[in-house]
Amino acid sequence: MLKKLRRSSKDAIIYPGSRHDRTANGPACPAAATPGKLTFFDLPPELRNTIYETLARTTRLVLPCDRKRQKTAPSVVGLLATSKQVRREYLPVLFATAPIIADVKDFDFTNLMRVVLSLYSTELKALRLNPRLTIQLRSHNCTRENLNNLRRWLLTRGDSLDRLPWHYEVAVADPGHVYARVRLLRELEFYAERLARLQARLSDTLKWELQPMVAAFDRKAAALDNAIMGVDKGLDVDSRNAARGVSSSSSATGGGRTG
Repeated sequence: MLKKLRRSSKDAIIYPGSRHDRTANGPACPAAATPGKLTFFDLPPELRNTIYETLARTTRLVLPCDRKRQKTAPSVVGLLATSKQVRREYLPVLFATAPIIADVKDFDFTNLMRVVLSLYSTELKALRLNPRLTIQLRSHNCTRENLNNLRRWLLTRGDSLDRLPWHYEVAVADPGHVYARVRLLRELEFYAERLARLQARLSDTLKWELQPMVAAFDRKAAALDNAIMGVDKGLDVDSRNAARGVSSSSSATGGGRTG
């Protein structure tokens, strides 16, 4: 999606100097196209910027995990196709404001790295201002190849001068049933443990890059554990521990969770 939003090379983007100095900083058009009627560009730049920001906050951009799925995504956001001037003014605001979600499956960041490396410096500047950049992790396998993919991502992040402020979230649907939740919890704990082991073998810089990802798995596991503890009040402690594969005696000694 990000690459499809890129302008023609002939269209220069005027990048805002700050969050309060947006791209629509030129004077309003001196005369409307039709006498007696105002156009959008007759509005003051401050008002146009307010409109751009309002639209951007409600526009959700999603980058699929692979190029095949990306081809099925909408080609452009509608407002960008209205005119070159709107595109020049709106695109930096969109990149700096809109929620942007990148789907990553089994720690394969290939498509995300390809798209980010293809962006212009002005687009990267706008993205660096965006506090709503999220990587959704979808993990079904934790093989050595998957961990190698993760290591390549960490190396790219560690060496890059244009680090974007990505936040990590683990994308798993709540199965609803308590026993299915317990199985999912154990899977999440397994992934968190594998990542923690990998983290212990990395350099300090790469450890710092991996820590937010480990924290994302821990957050999701903690939320799921809280749901298990509060779901189906008719399920007693012994039944819950049995679902986890833990005996009552080990629960009494503090062994209520397995890795």
